[in-house]
Amino acid sequence: MAALRRSLLALSAAAIMVALVPARSWAGDAATAHSSWRSCLGRAYAEGASLTGRDLAADAALRTCRGEESAYLLALSASPLLDADDIAQARPDLVARERAALLGTLAANTLPVLR
Repeated sequence: MAALRRSLLALSAAAIMVALVPARSWAGDAATAHSSWRSCLGRAYAEGASLTGRDLAADAALRTCRGEESAYLLALSASPLLDADDIAQARPDLVARERAALLGTLAANTLPVLR
């Protein structure tokens, strides 16, 4: 009886580990896609900010990196915790947060004015 309990316990632990592996891969895919999107935004913003105003550069960066954004949202949709409606509702907030982060980047990285 004790051997049966141990084998059931081991089987349960193995089932939990197998169930967690896909969740980790989904999280990894979403994290990689998010990092790729943010890198694209940073590069595009830096290029645009040197030529135009900050607001225009942020908007242009968001347009330029639409493909990376779509890849990130697609990676999020693979999660069993989110459905298409959740992602559609979250998209404007995600974009607004990234735009705000871009606009804060230049202010944080500026050199003090020489006196």
